[in-house]
Amino acid sequence: MTISTSLETILPLGTNPLLSNLAEAGGPERISWLPNAPGWFVLLAILLFWIAFRVYLRVKRYIANAYRRAALHELQQLQHMDVGLSRLPQLLKRTALYAFPRQEVAPLIGQDWEKWLDAHCPDSQFSTRYSGMLATLAYNRAESNSELQWQECFKAVRHWIQHHEVKRD
Repeated sequence: MTISTSLETILPLGTNPLLSNLAEAGGPERISWLPNAPGWFVLLAILLFWIAFRVYLRVKRYIANAYRRAALHELQQLQHMDVGLSRLPQLLKRTALYAFPRQEVAPLIGQDWEKWLDAHCPDSQFSTRYSGMLATLAYNRAESNSELQWQECFKAVRHWIQHHEVKRD
């Protein structure tokens, strides 16, 4: 009895013996995801630097506007207090003192103060629509004004705190 080691005996029935010696062709080599040209690395470095710079500017702006957030928070608390209206001029002055040089803001009173507020905030109307309101609020609450007028007063102060323009480096 002889044992055959040829392929014919190993192959299943119906298989072409000519194809049995064919080897599976290997696929192409893997393509690297890294760019081949050095210009892409330069472009990537510039892009990363730009993103880092934008993040830095955002953080700097967020930190610089901390006084605005604090003033808006205090304004929100004042709206629910009985003495809130009388403290509005103080809040406005403190906010301005924080954002601008003291020698510029501190001596301002009356019409000069209202004009200065309007000059440093677009669409602010302290010297026109709300003329004399801040001086009145500082010393007594004018009972003749309606609740709607006081709400507009809070809106005007909120608008100034949110939108006043500060020149920074």
